[in-house]
Order: sequence, then structure tokens, then C-alpha cells
Amino acid sequence: MALFRRLLRSTDEFIERVRRGPLGESSRLLFLFKTPEDLAQWSTFSDAELGGQSTAQLAAAEEPQGTAVLSGIYSRAVGESAHSRLRRSGFAGMTSKPLEDPSRLDLEDFDALVFRVRGDGRQYIASVRCENWLVDERSHDVWQAFLFARKGEWNEVEIPLSRFLLTWKGKVVEEVVELNAKRITSLSISLAGGDHLQKDGEYRLGLDWIAARNTRLYEYEQLERGHEAGRGLGRGSSRGGTGKGGRGGSEGSSGTAAKGWWETK
Repeated sequence: MALFRRLLRSTDEFIERVRRGPLGESSRLLFLFKTPEDLAQWSTFSDAELGGQSTAQLAAAEEPQGTAVLSGIYSRAVGESAHSRLRRSGFAGMTSKPLEDPSRLDLEDFDALVFRVRGDGRQYIASVRCENWLVDERSHDVWQAFLFARKGEWNEVEIPLSRFLLTWKGKVVEEVVELNAKRITSLSISLAGGDHLQKDGEYRLGLDWIAARNTRLYEYEQLERGHEAGRGLGRGSSRGGTGKGGRGGSEGSSGTAAKGWWETK
């Protein structure tokens, strides 16, 4: 029965790929953080579940509206009543819940994940969990990469899928195993643990959206839009010169224009 369901899903995926065309999508919006329904797609976690003292909460931000904040306390302290399983304290973060439409995380056509975030000077990690047919979806295999978020600034952090390394229970696996982008089941964001990476105290990460990107197609589309804008200026537009748009949208990567790219598609 399970094999039959997988066959049906593969057939649906093939039909969807044919519908999208040979080149696929340049970008796909995966998660927003605008509404309570958006935030309900995530759950938080921390070592407090096992007796540690770190905390994590995801809530709507006061400013700018339509964004959220992952915040709490990072602590490496271990309480007296800590569970025996808590060998190392100092972890907190959030993970996406199972989606009603799992195909949304079928990222076979993409080569990067993009996080629009505002950092606080701390080190964060982006994690990807994939379906494992040999075990099950509860496998401890997780692909991880550093998420470098600028302190106090909104910016798009683009992480190539090839940069994610396979880990098992928090340790990097020496053997190189490619991430199966077609079988992703969840995404996570967490604080990077370790004495040399974090100090105890408060943390606060701003969240706007998460997307998947086919970098070649995306760059081509941006170039085409730049050419179209240039032709419009050449036909007598009142806004002349080589302003922000003339620099390839580099300022837009951390500004309002890039924030709503999916609304213009």
C-alpha cells in the first residue's frame, strides 16, 4: 500500500513538472511570517524540554508589521532535574510542521534556499530534514549549514543546497552524502551551539520569508527585468540616470523591492 501511494505521488509530481515546463520555476515562496496561520506552521524547541535553561518562542514582530521574531534565552546551564539524555545543553530554535501539501518542499528544480532575516550578531544554523526510505521520516539524518544574518539589518541570505552538510545527532558525517532536494520534509532554524560560538543571554532573529531559488533562472530574470526597465527609461521616463535599479538591484536585496518579488510574478 505504501509503495502504491509513492507511485501515485511520483505520477502527480511528474505531471506537475510537465506543467511547469522544462526550465521549472526560478523562485518558490516556501514560508511567510505575516499572519497567525503562517506562524502556526512552526513549532519551537529548546533544551528546556530535557531540563536545560534555554527558551524559544516565535511571535509576530511589532515592527515592521508582517514579520516575526524568534527569540528567547540561550543558556548552557543544566538544571539539577535535567534528563539523563541531556548530555549537552545550549540549543534552541524552531522547525516547520508537516505540510498539508508536501510537494511544496519538493525542491528538485532549485539549487539554493533564501532566508530574509534580520540578525542580532549571533550564529544561526539552517537545517533540512529529508525523508529516508531506509529508516523513516524520523531519521536523525539532518543537513545543516550556517545562516549568517547581519546584525540589525534585513537582508537575503542565500545558501546553496550544496553547502548543507549531513549531520547525525549534531555531528558532521565524514562521508559526503548529497542532499535529496526532492524528499525534504521540514526546515529548521536554530542557534549554533558550542562554547566558542555563543555566549549565554538573549537572542532575537527577525524573520520575513523563506524561499527556494534556481539561481541561474533567477539571475536571468533579474537581468531581463533590468533590461526592460532600461528600455523604459530610454523611451522618456521622467526618472533618468543609473539609480538603484541601474546597479542590478543590489540595494533591493535588502529593501522593499526584493521583499515582495513573489507578488510581481
